[in-house]
Amino acid sequence: MLKEILIYLQNLPVITILTALFGVLTILWAKKKIDQTESQRQQRISALNQFQAKNTDSPVDRPNRRARKRAMESIESRFSIIRRISLFVLVLLWVMALVFPHIGSIPKTYISVIAASIGVVVGIMARPLIENTIAGMVISFSQPFRVNDTVTVDGHYGTIEDITMIHTVLKLWNWQRVIFPNSMMLSQKVINYTKTDRYQWVNIEFLVSYDCDLDQVERLVKRQVVNCNHFADYEDPRFWVIGMEERSFKCWVVAWADNPPAAWELGHEIRSKIIKVFRKNNINASKVEFHLSSENVEFRDRQVQ
Repeated sequence: MLKEILIYLQNLPVITILTALFGVLTILWAKKKIDQTESQRQQRISALNQFQAKNTDSPVDRPNRRARKRAMESIESRFSIIRRISLFVLVLLWVMALVFPHIGSIPKTYISVIAASIGVVVGIMARPLIENTIAGMVISFSQPFRVNDTVTVDGHYGTIEDITMIHTVLKLWNWQRVIFPNSMMLSQKVINYTKTDRYQWVNIEFLVSYDCDLDQVERLVKRQVVNCNHFADYEDPRFWVIGMEERSFKCWVVAWADNPPAAWELGHEIRSKIIKVFRKNNINASKVEFHLSSENVEFRDRQVQ
């Protein structure tokens, strides 16, 4: 038996043997890279402490542990699918490469049957499923966002809780979940607040009337920011006059926070303190707005007097 196999291999063209060896090595390399990527994702999730865009209490005991467990299960499930699809595609391409030199000797009837079968399978899978599956693989490898990243998608601010092969789950600050198809996550703008750095630039915008003393306003506002619990003292808070409206100055006060949840809390603290100190000092102000990193996450309090 072994002698017959050796004789058969000797009669094969060199290109066929090289193609077979290259295919085997490619499949083994792909499996190794997928396993390494899965291990790296699991290690990252194991080291995370927070799984929320805003610091809130949960009715569930140890919510971070449960969120970490769900994320680990999601990674295992997702990479299991990726591994199967990738290896199946590689094996299919490998077989096609081996068969291609001999395709002329295959009866045309067999070729027609194979082509028809592939067409039926693709038709059954349907376009949305194919789009979202491919998008899920692209997201898994390109990593425009990852599990536990704080993002804004389609006006929704929250934390990426799960990424499957078909959809992405966004946990909002109020613990609601929004599920986006993966194709949608690739086709629209996603603001990622933790892609590179976790610290956040927070600016509070407000209007003060022209009869106010700007030096006093700046002094009072900066003092309130420094006294906030979530203020990160990378640098002193800044105060800017960024516009002159019909009846008021448009002002910004800017400060740093260590991470998105802290930025959310810092915005609340600054607005609350500004409201109180302006009322105490009889400073007329209005339209207090909160921005994270100059993006469109806004929470408005109007007519502060």
